[in-house]
Amino acid sequence: MKGSGRIPEFRDLTDPERLLLERLLVQGTPGAQAYAEQLAHVTVVSRCSCGCPTIDLAVRGQAALAGSPSEILAEASGVSPEKVQFGILLHARAGLLSELEVYCMDAGGAFTLPEIDRMEFL
Repeated sequence: MKGSGRIPEFRDLTDPERLLLERLLVQGTPGAQAYAEQLAHVTVVSRCSCGCPTIDLAVRGQAALAGSPSEILAEASGVSPEKVQFGILLHARAGLLSELEVYCMDAGGAFTLPEIDRMEFL
C-alpha cells in the first residue's frame, strides 16, 4: 500500500503468487505478454508492512528503483477470505516486473488472497 513501509523478504515466489502473476500477464494489457519470459526468474525482495499481500519483485536479482515510473500491466479485484474487498495492480518499472500491489477498497487490515478462480481480472 502507498505510504506503508517495506520489510525485506528475500525468497522465491509461492506457487499461488506465481500462478497469479501468470494469470495477470495473460489477461493484462497488450504489452503484458512481453514480460512473461521474466516470470521464471522472479523472486520476492520485500513485502508491505501493513499486513496486505503486496510484494516487491526482482528479476534475476535485479530490482527496479521504487520511485521510477511505473507501467501498469494488469488489474484484478476480489474479496478475501477475511471479507476484505481488494484490488490488484501488477507493475513494471525500468523494463522489469517490479511489484504486485494489493490494496484494500474498504477498511481492511491484514488479509490474504482467495483462490485465483475467485478473482475478477479486469
